Amino acid sequence: MITKLQSMTGRLGVLLMLISCNVVADDASALKARLATLESFQAGFSQQVIDEQGETVHQASGKITMARPNQLRWETQLPDETVLIADGESVWHIDYWVEQVTVMSQQQAVENNPMVLLTSNDDAVWQQYSIEQLDEQRFNVTANKGNGQIKALTLSFADGGLASLTMLDSQGQQSVIEFSQRQFNQTISSEAFRATTPDGFMVDDQRS
Repeated sequence: MITKLQSMTGRLGVLLMLISCNVVADDASALKARLATLESFQAGFSQQVIDEQGETVHQASGKITMARPNQLRWETQLPDETVLIADGESVWHIDYWVEQVTVMSQQQAVENNPMVLLTSNDDAVWQQYSIEQLDEQRFNVTANKGNGQIKALTLSFADGGLASLTMLDSQGQQSVIEFSQRQFNQTISSEAFRATTPDGFMVDDQRS
């Protein structure tokens, strides 16, 4: 009797594990299908950073331009002007306040960063993250290796497209980014993802 009970318990455990794996796979497939329709994305954004005590410690606004695969332009206009460009090979961070350009390998820059899923079609990249569908419009993404700066990313959709991002960083701060004037799947010039160094700016090239 005990042996039979143990056998039944074991089979139940395996069954629950399989169901759980299927749910996780379905959640990932659902998010991937949503993002696969997003060949390009342009919007204004407002950002609010909240610390562990619930206090707002930073606010910013600007414009975002994305295109698949692996291209991003993130322009912060307030409070300080900066531009981050990912061209598929390198990430360029142009800081107009300190007059400096920092260049990194894109592969290194996005390592263990769930934001990479916004523009990546690579199955191998997707397998590095765990995805949970919270409700019909929200998905939570965490890196399987928990050593990145972003611990969790929540993507929210509305009216057929990406509406906001919420990021929890390694210091416990939460960054809420809301998009406005959204444009989906418009033609975007390749010039949007081409970085140029302004005259007189110092360049810190960290690519190896």
